[in-house]
Amino acid sequence: MAEIDLVSFFHGIVEADSGYWLLQPDNGQVSVRYPWQDGRSEQLSLEQWLERIDVRCRAAFQQALHTSLQSQQAFFCHYCHSDDEWLRIHGMPVEIQQQQYLLASVLPLTMPVINDEAKLRDPQSGLLSASLFRELLIQAMRLSQRNHEPFAILTLHYASNDSSLVCAIVAKVLQEQLRRSDSIAQFKEGELIALLYGTSRGAVSTVASKLSSELQRQLEGVALDSLKMGWAYYPEHGDNVDTLLAHRLDAVEALRLS
Repeated sequence: MAEIDLVSFFHGIVEADSGYWLLQPDNGQVSVRYPWQDGRSEQLSLEQWLERIDVRCRAAFQQALHTSLQSQQAFFCHYCHSDDEWLRIHGMPVEIQQQQYLLASVLPLTMPVINDEAKLRDPQSGLLSASLFRELLIQAMRLSQRNHEPFAILTLHYASNDSSLVCAIVAKVLQEQLRRSDSIAQFKEGELIALLYGTSRGAVSTVASKLSSELQRQLEGVALDSLKMGWAYYPEHGDNVDTLLAHRLDAVEALRLS
């Protein structure tokens, strides 16, 4: 099967709003298409492709690709070309007419770039706005339904006479301890919220332990009335945005910071 026929074949089987990524390991050629951009297919070498990936996640992409090809197992990775849009790639090595390929679908994890900064960021904290977080949550549900992949919501409630300082410290801890592909927002006064893509209930205990330890360290000596952490899991705690967000309020527990 000629390359152009294979590209056309794969383009025909992925969903309309999904991109595709096709690697031919024998010659290192990559074919890629992002329908949410210009929709055109592009062919380039693997080296050229890797140069387009943000340097901070390039090594993780290469390691996931190497492991998939070496062990003939599923290829899965979150990556970005810039901080504006994170992507999820999921594929599998296959053999077609005695030739090896790696076929993968690509979906955006984050919303496209929004030029109106007021709709994108909370004006005080600089974090994502509550309205944008809600849109990201809707998109995460659609991705989860399609890919049968869970996700978690983390909420942190704080009360302090110096709320701006506490907000800045808690936001810094979240940005340092969570993955760059996770979304963090100022949901309302005294509450930060995060969306952890692909995170199951079983993985949360490790994340929660790291966050608790780091919050305790960085908030030492800061005047703080209370700090509470809560989790909600999709689809376990709701099948729509409202029920999922409501559960986060029922699941908060106070953190011991001394």
